[in-house]
Amino acid sequence: MSLAVLAACSTPVKPPPPTPPPPVVETMMPRPPMGAVENMSIPEMEDGQYLTPNRKVTSNTALWHVRMALNVAALSCRSAADLPRLQYNRLLHVHGPLLTKANEAVDRNYTVAYGRPGLSARERLNTVVYNFFSLPPVTKSFCPVAERVGAKLLAMPSSALLDYAPEALAELEKPFQDFYAAYADYLRRLAEWQSRFGASVTVVVSPTPLPPPPVPPGEAPPQGFSPSITSAIQQNLPPPPDAPAKPPVAPAQPGAPSQPSAAGPKLMIQPLPTNQE
Repeated sequence: MSLAVLAACSTPVKPPPPTPPPPVVETMMPRPPMGAVENMSIPEMEDGQYLTPNRKVTSNTALWHVRMALNVAALSCRSAADLPRLQYNRLLHVHGPLLTKANEAVDRNYTVAYGRPGLSARERLNTVVYNFFSLPPVTKSFCPVAERVGAKLLAMPSSALLDYAPEALAELEKPFQDFYAAYADYLRRLAEWQSRFGASVTVVVSPTPLPPPPVPPGEAPPQGFSPSITSAIQQNLPPPPDAPAKPPVAPAQPGAPSQPSAAGPKLMIQPLPTNQE
């Protein structure tokens, strides 16, 4: 009887836990970041950065692009105090003379580089810049940056703006660089998802990258400067897109008299005089 009591009081052995189910494989198709649309083209990369209309700009051009970015913020960003709009209007009042000089300098850059068609080329680039900073998915992250940059510009004297302009432009562009990186990651994850589940879904083809935007010309000589030979800026820059094509030059025939060079006479380089002992 005692053995029966002991057997009744012993703890029964628990069965082993059931085998856990296999992990659930994520089958939901990736979605574009920040509410962006599908099949959106993004720029290509160069030197670790996505190609934008703000690359390779002079200080005057950078300052003018900053002004355009803050103009977009004034029109697109909404806050309780309407800060971007107030900052932009104040910026035009406080730094108006310097902004006017920067605008004139950029006009001169295009005129020296391209001649009469230069200003049309500049207007086209301005449109590209405005559209760049108006990209809807980035507005939410762009607006706080625009407010910070606007506050910095208003806190410094006009004499410091040109030095700060490239840095300010990089700050304003960073939300867009981050968005392009996020969209590129989305395209990568989408391609991976399609490789696994593409047999049962409609495969979305990766969009063609955006063509690189035009590069603005370099800084032109100061107004009133008249070099005796063609400046290097004119020699090295490509013609604007709407410039007329140059007529082909026929090769010289044997025995034909040589034509004078259109480049004019060459300048003779005189040696420096030596000190007489």
